[in-house]
Amino acid sequence: MLNISVKGKLYAVRTIEQKMIKPWWMLPALWGVDVSLVALCWGVLIAALFGISLLTFGPLLLLFGMVWSYTLTSRVLRALLGREVIFADYYRGHVFPMLLVALCVLLATMWLLFFNVGQYLIAFFSVPLLIALATHAPLLKNVPHYKDSMQASAFIFSCAVPAYFYGFLYAPVQMVFNPHLWCLICLFLLFNVERNKPTNGPEGEKASYWVQVGLLILFIPCAYKVLTADGSLYDRQFYGSICIAAASLHFISKWRNKVSESVWFALSWLCMGVPALLGVLLFAPEMWFN
Repeated sequence: MLNISVKGKLYAVRTIEQKMIKPWWMLPALWGVDVSLVALCWGVLIAALFGISLLTFGPLLLLFGMVWSYTLTSRVLRALLGREVIFADYYRGHVFPMLLVALCVLLATMWLLFFNVGQYLIAFFSVPLLIALATHAPLLKNVPHYKDSMQASAFIFSCAVPAYFYGFLYAPVQMVFNPHLWCLICLFLLFNVERNKPTNGPEGEKASYWVQVGLLILFIPCAYKVLTADGSLYDRQFYGSICIAAASLHFISKWRNKVSESVWFALSWLCMGVPALLGVLLFAPEMWFN
């Protein structure tokens, strides 16, 4: 009996170790770097939409650091508190190095904010910060997809900070009334619902159905904007990037149960960032590359 019990404990320890060891190509996704890169791509694309021809690295690095530190910290804390988070065992097994990296990135971004870029950016970051705090409102946590919508809004308004900062004539509150950003928020809301839905059962099937309907509703008007002659080139390519991202999300949602969890976890953020990167490379203002 003692021998069986020891073997059982060794098997349990081995199983936990296997759960914590992930392929090397998954490390950027596990450590939240993919989320920051996606934010950076959409941040540059939104700046191109505004026709900004002078874009320095300061606000972009600030955006990258803020998103990275928040993503890493929230994942680790949710895993420690026993809340739903993918690969929770991995985060529990790497608590100290992840929190240390998140703290270093946060301190670096705070230094960048106060001593390099300028404190004027605080006013613009206050919009996504307030929305991120509202995500944890206890009275609204049971509202369907409330958290998904708040997270999508905070993420997109953070991506818009460099564009509004260099726009000079825009006030922080004007982010909330921009129709381009709301189309992007709808896209990332559907993305969050798809990522957080149950993989099996009627609830998962119902969520999949509404995600596909939402993607179709979003795709049609954005495609119309691309095909019509109205608007500037940057306006059309922005909606074109949303169309490509919506189509990519549609296709990878079909593969959810056909590929491993690791592969889908890595591909999901990739399909949201590549369309923005293509838009930047093809249509970014020429002066950025002079």
